Amino acid sequence: MIRNLLIVTDHSTHTASNSIYELGVALNACRINANIWVCSKGIKENKDFFNSITDAAIYATAINSSFAFHPSGMGFSQSTVRIDRKEIDAIIVRMPQPLDKQFLLSLNNIVSSEKIINNPQGTIETSSKEFLITVAHLCPPLSLCQNIDDAIRLSQQMEIVLKPLYSYGGIGIGRLSDEYYWEGDTRYPASEISSRALENQFPMLAMKYLSNVSLGDKRTIVVNKKILGSALRLPAEGSWICNVANGGRAMISETDEDELIIERELTPLLYEKGVIMYGFDTLTDDNGKRVLSEINTLSIGGIGPLSELSGRPILKEAAELLWAYLEKSNE
Repeated sequence: MIRNLLIVTDHSTHTASNSIYELGVALNACRINANIWVCSKGIKENKDFFNSITDAAIYATAINSSFAFHPSGMGFSQSTVRIDRKEIDAIIVRMPQPLDKQFLLSLNNIVSSEKIINNPQGTIETSSKEFLITVAHLCPPLSLCQNIDDAIRLSQQMEIVLKPLYSYGGIGIGRLSDEYYWEGDTRYPASEISSRALENQFPMLAMKYLSNVSLGDKRTIVVNKKILGSALRLPAEGSWICNVANGGRAMISETDEDELIIERELTPLLYEKGVIMYGFDTLTDDNGKRVLSEINTLSIGGIGPLSELSGRPILKEAAELLWAYLEKSNE
């Protein structure tokens, strides 16, 4: 039986849309006999723990029905207690990029890797954009660019989107053709790319720019081998960035046959690596087919909005599926 479940995160990076709060409450509601704790890198008492110091103290907040985001983070700074690491039975990781690999692997000293969602080594292997190269046949044409010169050469063949390997939420992406470079929705002559402070972001993943981007980017969420649902994110008018934070909008959508094929290939591959919960994004290619553009295995977003848009109890479903996996791994 799991009596103490620890969620590790960094609340200092959170916004009100972060799904950890609603998911934490749902996890707590599903198992009234278990304690759900959340431990944040954002409080000074946890400095040693997140610096991977052996046997460092762990300070955490107990999740209850009123657990919610607050801009000041007062839920973490005012109500933390020290918990005994020997009493922790399972861990859920909800950390942002950039990924601290040493810290992630240090969690194996608290519980075995199969009791961690997602498995630390599996997360390290799959959380980089570079992992898409292993499933390139599901994606638009893509290539790993080691430097700006690589990107410029590739852009002579096709218009590309450049993605930092460890970014999230569209941060740092750019678009490059043989004539222009776009930083967000601001366009510059392609000759200015070398002056746009990109050099320190390489290597970057380059992916063919798809002109059907106006049809939206679809996020599908999978937990313990089950598709919870899909949401379509449409760019703002005149934009190529499918992000609500950039003025886009989201709506509920169906998982189509192309995406079911993608999921049927991704889930066994990721599950074997201990990745139990993940999200994947698709775009519409030039032939009208949905193709894979992103995999998120670290801090999966979109569960709360998907639940709200669908009117289904998706947070409860996700919590039950997470509990089912953890309880089986604890037998």
